[in-house]
Amino acid sequence: MRSFVSFLREEAEQPEGEKLMHIEHLEDHPINDGKKGFEHAVGALEQAHQHIIAGAHDSTLTMKHDGSPSIVYGHHPETGKFFVASKSAFNKSPKINYSPKDIKNNHGHAPGLVEKLTHALQHLPKVTPKQGVFQGDVLFSGKDKKTVGGETKFTPNTITYSADNTQDESKIKKAKFGVYTHTEYVGKSAKGMTANYSPNLENFKDHPDVYHRTPGHDTSQVKMSGQQHLEYAQHLKAANKIHEKHGDYMYDALENSGAYGSLRDHTKTYINSTVDTQEKPSVEGLQKHLENKYTKQIDKVKNDVTKKKYQDELASHIKHTKMHRQNLENVFSVHYHLQKTKDVLVHALSKHTGGLKHEIKSQPVKPEGFVINHEGRLSKLNDRNEFNRLNRLARAK
Repeated sequence: MRSFVSFLREEAEQPEGEKLMHIEHLEDHPINDGKKGFEHAVGALEQAHQHIIAGAHDSTLTMKHDGSPSIVYGHHPETGKFFVASKSAFNKSPKINYSPKDIKNNHGHAPGLVEKLTHALQHLPKVTPKQGVFQGDVLFSGKDKKTVGGETKFTPNTITYSADNTQDESKIKKAKFGVYTHTEYVGKSAKGMTANYSPNLENFKDHPDVYHRTPGHDTSQVKMSGQQHLEYAQHLKAANKIHEKHGDYMYDALENSGAYGSLRDHTKTYINSTVDTQEKPSVEGLQKHLENKYTKQIDKVKNDVTKKKYQDELASHIKHTKMHRQNLENVFSVHYHLQKTKDVLVHALSKHTGGLKHEIKSQPVKPEGFVINHEGRLSKLNDRNEFNRLNRLARAK
């Protein structure tokens, strides 16, 4: 398990306010890690499936919240003082905020972040236990909430939220700050703290000034139909069949290095691009993707030696994809069936929205997605086509 310091330092180059962790799509695990990645993906799917069957409600399976920014907060393990921070909490040059003055000094260049952190510093001590460091996403603060048609709404990022029950509506309306807490850091020193992605947050207090969302999706409210169970089993069986027959060598087809990116890296970006184009991933499509990327890169450079390097690298990737065509097609097939298996679970899970309505530009939408914690590793469960549609809807004028 990664230390708190190393975990946060990995994100040090990102702009302030972005999420502190990157969660991979479940079906991408085999592309990232080959056989082990496939086995982990299947294990995560089976865990999520059993979670639904059991009607469980704990933080191993959570609904994603489209909050922003991501903040770190709690009582510092060494000073005992309450602090709030962005991801820069434990950088080499820490930006830990114990007071409004600290926030202005550390983040004065980002007024929006200053506003969120200031409200967090004012209100989160009202609910936070006297020990522990946590990470969460801000849902609203200050004047973020709006009353529309008798409903209290807030839009922390892309999705607009409102309550779908009287109890949550009352809490949201009264609250001055909203946060979704999803991670706890455990340890006696900042350097030695480790991340717990399935935190026990029972020691948090209630306070009318804070609307506090906690992990855990109540799958007792989720029912899978007989047809859904059948589709789940069929796609998982198909993925396992290909893996068992070709897994000893098909993932090796992704191993071809390059200064501008390995074939494994380019395959991931290619698959992501097909979500937007709606094309079925194929070796021919991958080759075109490579040619487009390298052509753009070659056109950017003026040095003939550098141009030749990129041209040779492209030729190497194209030659490799031709030599390993069938293996790569098998990888795409495994990816497809894992994605379809996951989609069955996501469609069932999305029927229960956890007490919140979701919309973009007044159009009802599904939740952003879900996260499964399998063996300490998080995997993203979302409908990639639907998520892409939501992004297009959000960008539309």
